[in-house]
Order: sequence, then C-alpha cells, then structure tokens
Amino acid sequence: MLGARDPIVVDDVAHDPRFATDFARGTGYVPQGIMAAPLLLEDRALGVLSILDRPKRASFSLVELDLLGLFAHQSAVALELFEAGRRAQAALDGDGELSVLARLAATLDGQGAEQRVAALALLAALEGVLGRSV
Repeated sequence: MLGARDPIVVDDVAHDPRFATDFARGTGYVPQGIMAAPLLLEDRALGVLSILDRPKRASFSLVELDLLGLFAHQSAVALELFEAGRRAQAALDGDGELSVLARLAATLDGQGAEQRVAALALLAALEGVLGRSV
C-alpha cells in the first residue's frame, strides 16, 4: 500500500482523484503526468519535489523514481542545514546570550597571546561558576 511518505508516479493526472486539478488550473498549467517525492527529514515534511510531464511522452520509470527519492532526501538535508544556519545567524545577530558569546569570541580572536590566555582563564572560571549553579 502506498503511504503519504512514499514517492508517487501518476502518468495521467486527469484520472487520479489525488490531483488538485482546480488548483493547477489556477496556476495556468495542468500537467498530464507527475512524479513527486516528499522532502522528509526524520519525522518532518519540508515540502515536495515534483517533476511535471516529460519532454517526450513516455512513462516515468522506477529508476527515475528512485533517483528522485534520493535527490529529495539530499534536498531535505540541504534545506535543514540552510534553516539551521538562518536560525544560528538570527540568534547571533539578536540581543540574547548567543550574540554576547559571539561578540566575546570575535574580541578574543583579536587579542594578543597574553591577553588571550587571561581571557580564556576568565571564561573558564565563569564556566565553572555557571556549571555549579545549574
């Protein structure tokens, strides 16, 4: 049985009740066939990768479906990494603890050896204090 998390091939969308013909008409293009694979990462669905019609009228093959599934997985991983980077950048650009730590790290990089050793000792002491109170 085909699950919602499985790639699908529909060679004739006009005869498939799952296809939203009204929505497709609204975009100005109604395909004849579609091959689609969900963009999944663990338990999250990030979207759908689909191929509409083929340049020449031929059925989609199982090999192509497998390839689409692999590409969809790689796309989901790339999307997750992109979103994680955006979240990290937003945290660093904000006013929270991460932005303070980022500014400290940037300042520490520009220090000479003696100041760097003293600053790292101070940070280690702070880590010890925070570690005991948590």
